[in-house]
Amino acid sequence: MDYIYNLAFLRSHDIILIADCTHRIIEANPSAISIFGYSKEEFLRMDLSQIFSDGKQGSQFLKDICKKDLVNLKEYEFKKKNGKAFPVLVNADNIDPETETFMVVAKDVSRYKKEKEDHYTRKEMMLLGKMAQTVAHDLKNPLNNLLLGLHQFETTFSEQNEEVSFYLNFLKKNTHRINELINTLLGPSAIFRLQKERLDLNELVREATRMSQDKIQIANVIMNLDLSDDALFYEVDREKMLMALNNLIVNAIESMTEEEGVVYIRTRQKKEGKASIMISDNGHGISESDLKNIYQPFYTTKSRGMGLGLVNTEQILNAHEIEMEVRSEVGKGSTFTLYF
Repeated sequence: MDYIYNLAFLRSHDIILIADCTHRIIEANPSAISIFGYSKEEFLRMDLSQIFSDGKQGSQFLKDICKKDLVNLKEYEFKKKNGKAFPVLVNADNIDPETETFMVVAKDVSRYKKEKEDHYTRKEMMLLGKMAQTVAHDLKNPLNNLLLGLHQFETTFSEQNEEVSFYLNFLKKNTHRINELINTLLGPSAIFRLQKERLDLNELVREATRMSQDKIQIANVIMNLDLSDDALFYEVDREKMLMALNNLIVNAIESMTEEEGVVYIRTRQKKEGKASIMISDNGHGISESDLKNIYQPFYTTKSRGMGLGLVNTEQILNAHEIEMEVRSEVGKGSTFTLYF
């Protein structure tokens, strides 16, 4: 029987740790070593509370297991050696009351939670799509009136004054751009319909930066482009990817203090043929609690804005099957990295 238990300990895909109420880790199975990234020797020198992302959560767990002898199917957040947090479902039981030794079995539920969040986010986006359809319909009427008015001005005054002609063309161009954006949002599932073409990611970054030029100048921030020497060709929807990149650039600009801001954008080709776009800023950063909510519709920490920019961006990237990683530290800034 001992052989079977030992085999289960060694071959389990779940994290298994043996520890005691002095918080000392006594044993760690191969899955724990692989998932956390610590060596067995490092584990045996650690306090059990160190594997928890939240120190208070770790302290409470130790109190519960040492006083109640049992923790049953409770969700926590563990932290890997590289600092990356991940959700787990924990069972813990006292296996030797005399030595106060207990066994912790933890299942990584990251994939399950991601699938669940994606399901609810998609439902939210469908609801937002219906709202957008209503709003877009209401915007179309005054927009059409505006275009008619501009056309009337153009036929009456444009030939008489070159400056008037310039500004009328400028207004007309931007009004048509607004109309295109409204059309993009009309259908509840429009965000998921892609018209892919083979494009250079470097050129997309340059174009997205040009689109944000007015905001860059107004905010007086420095835009630093560090683009790959080689072209990075990928199949993407041009308009939607420009919208996603523009959202991230504007988000970076709006997070910074005037005259002190720097936005750094880097593109790189990886060995396995994949590429990445990194957009980094030295703004106010995002707290850990806010970071969990940035993809929630209408959630925003800004005084302006509706809290839909990152929601929209995430949906565009998900439709392209592009992964986005976010790292942020309050007072130091944020980094959004797209992996193609």
